[in-house]
Amino acid sequence: MIAAVISSALEPSFAWAQTPREIAAARSHFKAARQLEDAKNWEGASAELRAAVAIKETPGLRYHLAYCQEQLAHYAAALRNYQRAQQLLGEGQQAADVSQLLGPAIERVRALVGELTLISPDGGAYQVFLDGNEVELGKPTIVDPGLHKVRAVRDGEEQRHEVSVAARAKQRLELDVPSAPEGPAPAQATPSNTPPAPPATAAEQSSLKAPVLIGEGVVTLLGLGLGIGFTLQANKASSEADEALADINAKDPQRQCSSDKASVQSACAQLQDFKQQEFDARDLATIGFVTAGVGAVSLITTWLLWPAPQSSSARSVGIRIQTGASTGSVELFGSF
Repeated sequence: MIAAVISSALEPSFAWAQTPREIAAARSHFKAARQLEDAKNWEGASAELRAAVAIKETPGLRYHLAYCQEQLAHYAAALRNYQRAQQLLGEGQQAADVSQLLGPAIERVRALVGELTLISPDGGAYQVFLDGNEVELGKPTIVDPGLHKVRAVRDGEEQRHEVSVAARAKQRLELDVPSAPEGPAPAQATPSNTPPAPPATAAEQSSLKAPVLIGEGVVTLLGLGLGIGFTLQANKASSEADEALADINAKDPQRQCSSDKASVQSACAQLQDFKQQEFDARDLATIGFVTAGVGAVSLITTWLLWPAPQSSSARSVGIRIQTGASTGSVELFGSF
């Protein structure tokens, strides 16, 4: 059937429309296509038939190109070629065998394809590509069933989609609206009769000096308080450790903490506890003194380098420390 249809479609057409060399080339492609079709090499036969169609387009060549594509499951391409063969028949080309086969072929393949329509969400213009081929926006495109890739470009912004289309389905895909371009925020106009705000005066800048000095003084004060407080606590723990050691020596001077006496073991436990308290307190005292030192350096630097507002009143700042045998106090004084 294939050979008969091709013969009836090719022979008359080549006889009057092409040069002898073109006819010979078309016949060569046709002959190769017949051999490949007999071997069910549909891909190779399709290539030979496309070469023949490029020389002379006939309903028979279009029909059999579509038939090979149908065997390859390229249903959308097959439907287009079947329909093109029908169009050529309508234009007056003669191919009686093809005309008898076209109707059932078109109906058969039409049931195996779907339609995909790409829609603009706001009527804007897009350049759209379906599986790498440019298509028309808003026009249904015949596609094979399965997953298809869409690329759309508008205003220099690209978007990509994947859409699955089933056989006989009529699928629509609405593209995304491009994001609004980001620009600088509009500047607020200043009324011409409103003068610009004057820069801060030296007095206003120097007014910040007092709270900064107070903050740094508080840090220094707290650091000194911690340092002195924990130093006193460490001294007390050291004295209690000495008393515990004296108690141990009085109860068992030879063996001391290796003694089996319960009272000695209790005193040794107290000794260890007092020593640990002393070590912890001295560590915390060190942290306190370091903090006080940092605060004092900041306080002095701010006092010396930050410009003070002009005033006839006297200003002074200082720290007064009083310590006793078991107590201590720290005072921060100043006028700003």
